[in-house]
Amino acid sequence: MNLVDSIGTSEFSVAEEPGIFTWELATDKVYADSALANLFGLDPEQTLTGLPVIRYLDRIHPDDKPSVAKAISESVITGNPYRCDYRVFDRSGQIVAVAAFGRCFRDEAGNPSQYAGIVFPTNDHGEQDELSAHCRAALKIARSSGLQATADALKAILKELAKPMPSDTVQVH
Repeated sequence: MNLVDSIGTSEFSVAEEPGIFTWELATDKVYADSALANLFGLDPEQTLTGLPVIRYLDRIHPDDKPSVAKAISESVITGNPYRCDYRVFDRSGQIVAVAAFGRCFRDEAGNPSQYAGIVFPTNDHGEQDELSAHCRAALKIARSSGLQATADALKAILKELAKPMPSDTVQVH
C-alpha cells in the first residue's frame, strides 16, 4: 500500500500521521487537524477552531524559523507551491523533524486568500549517524584484534547505512 492509500487508515501511528491545515490569511487563523496539533505540541481542540499562525511559528526551532517564514512568504507572494524541511517542538519539548508542503490560493480578484498544506514527520538522521559512528569504532577494534569476519560484517553494515533512506528528500526553499 502506498502513502496516499495509507492516509486515513490505521497504518500511521499517532507520531507518524501527517497533519493537514488551512490558513485564512484575512483572519490570520490556521485551522488544523489533531495530527498537526500533536506534531506542533498544540491543543487539538484549539487547532480545530483556529489559532493565529504565530502560535505555529512559535513551535518551530529557532534556527529554522527564518527560512520557514521566508519560504511561506515567497509562496504567498508568488503563488508557487511551498516545500520546506524544518524542526518543531512537540508537547513534551522534543524536537520533531518535519516536511511541509503547501500552496497559497487566490480569491476572484487575484489576492492571496487561503493557504492549505500538509506536514509530515520525517526521520531525523541523528540516530543513523550515531549508529554509523559506533559501527566505525567497532570496525577499528575488530581490525586491530584480527577479527576479520566481524570486520567484514561491520563494513557491510556501514555500506548499508551510507545508502540514502527512502524518506530522504531534497530541500527546496
